[in-house]
Parts: sequence; C-alpha cells; structure tokens
Amino acid sequence: MRQRLDLTLAVGLALAGASLQSAPVPAQAALSSPETEARSFVQTTIDQVLTILRNPALPQQKKKDDVEQIAYDRFDFQLISRLVLAQNWNKLSPKQQADFVDAFKQHLSATYRDTLDNFRDEKITIESSRLEPKGDVTVMTLVHGAADNTKVDYRLRRLPEGWRGIDVIVEGVSLVQNFRSQTQEIISNEGADVLIQRLRDKQIKDVAPKGKA
Repeated sequence: MRQRLDLTLAVGLALAGASLQSAPVPAQAALSSPETEARSFVQTTIDQVLTILRNPALPQQKKKDDVEQIAYDRFDFQLISRLVLAQNWNKLSPKQQADFVDAFKQHLSATYRDTLDNFRDEKITIESSRLEPKGDVTVMTLVHGAADNTKVDYRLRRLPEGWRGIDVIVEGVSLVQNFRSQTQEIISNEGADVLIQRLRDKQIKDVAPKGKA
C-alpha cells in the first residue's frame, strides 16, 4: 500500500490510479465556485497523469519525468515547506530555507517516482469537497483497490498563479503534520543542517497509513 500511496505528493498518491469518475453533485447542493474550481483542478491533474501513464509509446523514464513536472507545476513546494517547518521556518537562514525546499522537493519526488513502477488499473472517485478557513478547499477522493479502498484528500489553496496543492492526507494522516513532527524533533536536537542532509539521504520517514503495507 505504501508504494501505491506515497506521492505524496503529493500527485502520485491518488494519481497512480487508473480512472477517475466524479461523484454526481445533487442540484440542491451545488458547490460554491472555489470548490468547483478545486475539484476541476484535481480532475484535470489526474487526467493529465493518466494520459501519460497509459501511453504505451512513452518509455518508463519519460513517464516519470513528465509526471514529476506536473507535480512541480501543481504543488507549491515552498509553501508546503513553510507549513512543515512552521515556527522553525524563520529560524533558518535564507540559504537553509532554500536548501530545505530543494531537499524536501527532491525527497518527495524520489518517493513518488518509485510508485509509478507499480501503476495498477485502479479507480479513483472524487467523493466530495469542503471549503476550509482562509479559502482553502479540501477535495476528498477514494482509491478503489482490489482488496480495499483508501481515502486520499488533497488540500488546495488559490494563489496568485492559480490553485496549488499544499497538503495530502492519506487515511487521515497529513503529509504536512507527519513531516512537521519529525522535522521539529530533528531541528531541536541536531539542527537544520542535519535535517537537510537527512532529507537528501532519504532518511526521513514517508507518510503512510498505519497498518498498511
């Protein structure tokens, strides 16, 4: 299960599925404009990824490169890094901040690139969406596996350049909160430079639902 859900990235988590069908929205419960936009953003992203993964003419390395670029375009890694570090962000020098963003981005990228080797014919449905404080929107999806289903939620924020992913929640486990608890401990005990090096060495645990293989 971890290999299927580790995108974490962000997109590769639910985007490693095979088809997407949006659940119908009752007319009396029409979504607000931000929710509609956010749902469309998620569906469009998944459709783009699936088009790449289903193309038999593309070598596997090319597929990984193309999906990675989509993730880079549609997730705000600097904002995610700031959310992960929380109050520790301002304690880092500008160079450490830039190094952390780069190391964190590469760490997540390496994780979800590996998941693309395990592409399976699963179905993903958008189940619902929720307007959050500050205008964020969480889009809830369900990955329909052969043995079980997995809830994967995407938290999105509308930035000047458009909607961007800022968190992924797998079975209730938040990517941001999971990494925040780890980074706080390492920074407190060993310092920011050690944290950055551990990310580069991929020695930080990835988010995964408890009890999932």
